Amino acid sequence: MEQDGGGPIPSASLGPGAVPADELPALWRQSISPFFDAQPIAKPTHLQTLPDIREFHLEKMLFVDSAFPGHIFTRDKAWMQTHDDADHLLLQLFVTGESVASNGWHEYVERPGNIFAMNLAYEVRAQSTDARVMTLVLPRGLVAEELPHLAAARGALFAPGSAGARIFVDHMLSLGRSLPQGRSSEIPGIVRSTIGLLDALAVHKDGPSSLVHDATFQAACRHIDRHIDDPGLGVKLLCTYLHCSRATLFRLFKPHGGVREYIQRRRLIACFKALNAAKNQHRRIIDVALDFGFTSPSHFSHLFREHFGMAPRDARETQLDRVLGASPAADDGTANDDAQRMWLWAKTLTG
Repeated sequence: MEQDGGGPIPSASLGPGAVPADELPALWRQSISPFFDAQPIAKPTHLQTLPDIREFHLEKMLFVDSAFPGHIFTRDKAWMQTHDDADHLLLQLFVTGESVASNGWHEYVERPGNIFAMNLAYEVRAQSTDARVMTLVLPRGLVAEELPHLAAARGALFAPGSAGARIFVDHMLSLGRSLPQGRSSEIPGIVRSTIGLLDALAVHKDGPSSLVHDATFQAACRHIDRHIDDPGLGVKLLCTYLHCSRATLFRLFKPHGGVREYIQRRRLIACFKALNAAKNQHRRIIDVALDFGFTSPSHFSHLFREHFGMAPRDARETQLDRVLGASPAADDGTANDDAQRMWLWAKTLTG
């Protein structure tokens, strides 16, 4: 007897017909706002290409198939600090169109036929034509553990016209065709095969100093996440763990707003997830916040609202676990719900 393959792969979508045409561009920009500030190049007209996006949650990564009119995409230092929980590595395949990009001192043109790394740990400015782009979103933790040679990747991932480029382009196109019909039970195999293929094909191009810098930063981030509920977590303990000076630590975290600010944001993310955990549903919000070092209800509520754009009580009501398991086939949610779902997936994705 054939075993049940589970439900559909969790997905969310926005496209023409889902909402009035004049509302769709703003919802699309909201759905990708953890990654970029997106601004249209031309004034909207009734003849303009409307955004059309479908996103699949693969537990450890996201796959996004999106068509959109020409935009300028910016991720500056202020945007990075607000959305450092979305400092993912984006592997992009332009199916149509192109983009002129600058990403962490690397300048390149993204065109069909190759895979390009857009690294959200660095500043971004990119200007695209009307385009259709398939994107694999790899969280920083997964890259550090499984693909450390890609931690600092920016620009073309493969030599133009190489076998590696052709093979992984075909893999991305295959994901785009297959995921809409996929089952949730297939997700682990899809993730393993994708990571394995990347590990086999991609060659790291950066020098040893970049490797040391990125490895040290990733080690610090992993230590922070493992000890996020330790009230003593701070600069002194991190310096002891990493065997580095305070000046070195401050340099590592300067692009992310500073050590203390980074820890605070990671604690806010941990609170967000804890508020949605079944074991905490009957606990007071302040008791959950206390687990992560927030002692003032009003201060915690202010920080939480500033970071997530909602009150802690509203975040609890979103029931993140339910959201992650939802899909259009099993959910009667609106386009606004799907825009929020994609925003949450970007903000809460971990490897």
